[in-house]
Amino acid sequence: MIAITERRRMRIATVAAFLFLHSAAHGQDTSAAMTVIAASVERSEVTRSITATGNVVAWREISVSSEVGGLTVTEIAVDEGDFVVKGQVLARLTRDLTVAALSKHKAAVDELQASLAIARSDATRAHSVSSGVISAQVIEQRETLVKTTEAKLKAAQAQLEDSEARDRQTVIVAPAAGMIASRSVAIGQVVQAGIEMFRLIQDNRVEVDARVLESDLLAARTTQPATIIGPTGMPEQGAVRIVAPIVDPKTRLGTVRIALPGDTQLKPGMFARVEIAVENKLALTVPLKALVWRDARAHVFKVGRDNLVSLTEVGIGSGEADNVEVIRGLDAGDRIVTQGAGLLNDGDAVNVKTASVRSDAVR
Repeated sequence: MIAITERRRMRIATVAAFLFLHSAAHGQDTSAAMTVIAASVERSEVTRSITATGNVVAWREISVSSEVGGLTVTEIAVDEGDFVVKGQVLARLTRDLTVAALSKHKAAVDELQASLAIARSDATRAHSVSSGVISAQVIEQRETLVKTTEAKLKAAQAQLEDSEARDRQTVIVAPAAGMIASRSVAIGQVVQAGIEMFRLIQDNRVEVDARVLESDLLAARTTQPATIIGPTGMPEQGAVRIVAPIVDPKTRLGTVRIALPGDTQLKPGMFARVEIAVENKLALTVPLKALVWRDARAHVFKVGRDNLVSLTEVGIGSGEADNVEVIRGLDAGDRIVTQGAGLLNDGDAVNVKTASVRSDAVR
């Protein structure tokens, strides 16, 4: 009985030694196996984007100037950054000259109206007198006087209307609703016709003029969503408004205009980075942190049924902040290491915890 027990012990020891040597030969020291998180590769929605840089600009800028020259600024009603509505007063100019011109031309109109009334009365009387009392020549002269006086009155009325228009032009008003972007006039300044006094951003709308590579330009379409990142690093959402029909032959860049929301914090002149979402599709994706790089090529560690990992090269496509598309090397359902991959070698044994490939939350 004792001999049998000893033989059994020797057999058990021999088997244990064999298993130990087999495990050591294959790097499978289960006591030293690393614990990793793995997940099954699944299909998910992938957004393909094109990236570009550009400047924030006004949707439409309006230069506001005076139509009359030689007048002095007497009042400024708005300043930079103010919001205005169409027709709102921006500034006033002195009216001394225009009021004098109005008085002069109004007096001329009144005088000619009186002269015309007399001329018409004389012509009417000439026609009412019996034939032979007043010669035909006199009648013709009175009719001619009526016509010339009417012509002079029309010219005077035109001059009066011009003076009234010039007087109205002493009040500078907003041609459209928007925000005052700049003011280049001061009280007491004598303005000249056509010289800019204010610059208005119509409707306070701004957008990004993004410069896009010609190879990406054909994928851009109006209404496509876009993410804009300004100097603060905070993303804002916009949409493609216009894709320019031409490409600069020197830079090989085309312009894509991206409308920004009304509450944007970005200001004209700021630099911005842009990502335009041009395509959504279902594809195999893996977390970016699952990738390991060998010889400048992307790999993942695929987990086998025996919990041995194999280093597998993969082809990657477009990606987002956390996930990347896999275009070759993996199939749906394959298990890959999503956390801890950077510490592994090909053929290592691992202890596996399962997670969602999308959330990486341990189940």
